[in-house]
Formats: sequence, structure tokens, C-alpha cells
Amino acid sequence: MGLVTEETIEKARNVDLLFLAQQMDEPLQRVGGNYFTYRNGGERTPSLSISPQKGMWKDFSGTDGGYSGISFYAYRHYNTSTPKGRDFIESVKAICKLCGITIEYKNGKQEENNHVEYKARKEINQVATKASVDQLHTFYQEWLRLNSCSPSHKEHLKEVRNINPSVAKVRFYRSLDAEQKERYKLVKEMKKNLGEPSGVPGFVLKKGKYGPYWTAYGKAGLMIPFRDIHNQIQGMQIMYDERPQLVQSSGELQVQMKDWSNFIVINSSTGEKVGEYHRNQLPLEFENGNVFIELGPKYGWFSKAPNEEHGILDGAEIGNPIPYHCAVPAKALLNWTVHKGTVHDYQHHVDSETVWWGEGPLKGDIASEYTKQIHLQVPGVNQWRLLLEPTKELMPKRVIFSFDADAQTKEETVQVNVLNAIEEAKQELQPLGIELAIALWPAEKGKGLDDLMNAGYRPKIVSIP
Repeated sequence: MGLVTEETIEKARNVDLLFLAQQMDEPLQRVGGNYFTYRNGGERTPSLSISPQKGMWKDFSGTDGGYSGISFYAYRHYNTSTPKGRDFIESVKAICKLCGITIEYKNGKQEENNHVEYKARKEINQVATKASVDQLHTFYQEWLRLNSCSPSHKEHLKEVRNINPSVAKVRFYRSLDAEQKERYKLVKEMKKNLGEPSGVPGFVLKKGKYGPYWTAYGKAGLMIPFRDIHNQIQGMQIMYDERPQLVQSSGELQVQMKDWSNFIVINSSTGEKVGEYHRNQLPLEFENGNVFIELGPKYGWFSKAPNEEHGILDGAEIGNPIPYHCAVPAKALLNWTVHKGTVHDYQHHVDSETVWWGEGPLKGDIASEYTKQIHLQVPGVNQWRLLLEPTKELMPKRVIFSFDADAQTKEETVQVNVLNAIEEAKQELQPLGIELAIALWPAEKGKGLDDLMNAGYRPKIVSIP
């Protein structure tokens, strides 16, 4: 019919993301103010988050995300959050048809879609600007200094991870207390020393009975710092003491959460409402499927954006790009922390000619104790591109891929991501003279490289031509 008008494109771009996801029949699970669904490729635990109050969506196991309806629809249907050409226009038209937007063409023709009332996203509160690299490090270092590692976390690190208390202390593993008064007290002391932590992910200004106050946000757990190759802490993840419990469905059933406790069950084949239920009634069994509780993510970022609706006046997201982690042996880290500089300055403690790529900060920390080499870690395989720039700055002779053992066997998801990472990394690194290799081991000997090495085994290193 001709070219679509800019007004139509803007309406598609600014559609309410939750409304769009519901129109796309996404299996949504509400966790607080966010809604989780499954990322492309399939997974057991949903890790793609839609945040209506922030007007954004994010694939926490990958690098995709965005603020527009077009980016979300294109991700789902074209596997890219930045569609171009025909894919872009087709995404716009599809959103219009799903969400009740009249498609207007530049030649004056129209295509009406009146089956549902269009819902635009609300005006979004501006997310606080993330603090500078130096500010982040200063605040995080002071925050970790003020906190301690609880006996239960020390026991976990020692008995499960094979990390003794002295190493845990050097690595600054600390506990985020469940007690809100304790958090407030420690943040108050930090603020007295450094000023307000505005723009530092993890710290929020909350409405209070006696006025706004700064505190730390997040579920209780073990705080794990992410350091860059200059040993500056750029963010933290929390290993939760208690994983969130998500309401899941199977078969022909779909769940729509009304709030944390109440939900609607829908027949995905017919669109008919089966009924409304409460968490206390779970598990539920039907002829065409089941509804049950499944544990959510084990780790989460220490961060929170402003949300006046929930009393959070100031805060900051972990940001884009998210941090990577540079893991080195504890002895090297101790000297590095005292004397500053780049990781190159500690070649007598760490071999910088070989750099390992992997996932998970704890796994990298553990493995580096055995290899005495640098391990650059990302939260998930899909985020491997975050490691390109620090690797180019380090300029090692060799990079070894050491993602989890399921990367070698999981055909539809992780394995494909690792293969794609290898192919793209070859184009980026081999022209610079950096050799590539992959670490292989039987999955039954350990899921991660840390498990393998803690069990007394070593991987087979295979060169990549």
C-alpha cells in the first residue's frame, strides 16, 4: 500500500510493553514489578524481563534488550533487537495489528485495527545516570569494607566452593543482610564518609515516614564483586539465600500474574479463562496441563532503578554494557589491590600470556587459583562480546574458551551460543595474532571449570584453527 507514516511507527515504538507481550501470548510470570518470560532458544527458568514501570525489556542471559515495542517484537520474531529494512516495517505492521493501531500510509490510505484498544506506555521516570568508573569503585569498595561475610556464607564458600576464609576475605565476598535496619545503618556510615551514592547501582533513596533515606536494595545473599582489568569494582551480583518462586505452567495452559500471590490460568489454545487462583492452591492439575512452582534465578544484579510508585526516588540500573569480571589468583589480587595498576603489572603472580573466557565470577575466581592465569568472566554465555575489548587491551598470546560443560552438549541453546562466539571471536582476535583454543571435559566430571578443578581434574585444551 505504500510507505508507513512516522506517526504509525511512533505508536508501534511507544506501545506499552506489557500490553504487547500479553497480545503476543507471552507466558508471563510476575516477580515484584517485573514480568519474566522465556528468552529465544528455550530455557528452564525464564530470564527475559519486562519492566513496565521503566518501559524496558532485558534478556538477562544474553545481551539483547531495549525500550521499544519494535525491538521486543523483532527480537522474538527475527532474533534481533535492532531490525532493519523489511524486518523493521513488518514488525511495525504486526504490532499495529496486535495492539489496535491504525496503520496510516503516506499515500493517504489506512488499515484499521479496532479489535482492541491501543495502550501506550506511561511516561517513564528518567533512570539515574550511572556513576563514573572511579565513583563506582570507591563506593563499592567502601560498602564491602563496612560489611562482613556471614558464618553461613563462609561455610558455603569453604565446603561447597572450596574457598577458604582468608581467600574469601581477600576477594571481598560479603553478605547483604536481610535486616533492613542494619543496611540503613551501614549505608548511613558510608554516606558520612563518601557522600550520597546517587548513580551507584544497588543503592536507593526511599520514601520514609520521616523523610527520604538512602539504603541498599535487594534480596539477602552473598555479594560478589565484578572487577575490571584495572581492578576497579564495576558492579556486584548477589547469590540469593532464597531463590524467587515463580508460578509456571505446562501443556496448553498459560499463566497471567495479577500480583505476587494471585494469578489467572488461561487455555492457550482457545484463549478462554480457566479460572483465578492463589499460590496457596498450587500445584494445580488440569486435563490439558499443570500449574506449579519453580525456583527462579540463583543470581541477580545489585541494582534498582527509580520507581516513585513503589517509593524509590533515586537509584540506578547496572547499565549497558553490564560489567564483566577479571579473575586472578588471590595472591595476585592482594598485591594488585595494594599497589594498583593494571593486571599486566603482576606477571610474577599471574600469567597474562593466556586468558580464559568463561561464565560466572565465582567460577573464574576458583579456576584462577589452579591455572594461575587470568579468567575473564561474563554472567552468561550470550554476553561473551563484553570480553572483546578487555582482551584486546591485554593482548594475550592465547584465549581459551571454558564455558560450562553443557556448552558442549546442549544442542539448541548454549552450544549454539558458544559456537557463534567462537566464529565471531576468530574474526576479531585471530587477525591480531591471538590464538584460540577450547577447554573440553566430560560433563559428569563437573558442570563448570571450577567443579572440574576442585574435583582434581583438568580439561583437555584443543586448538581452534
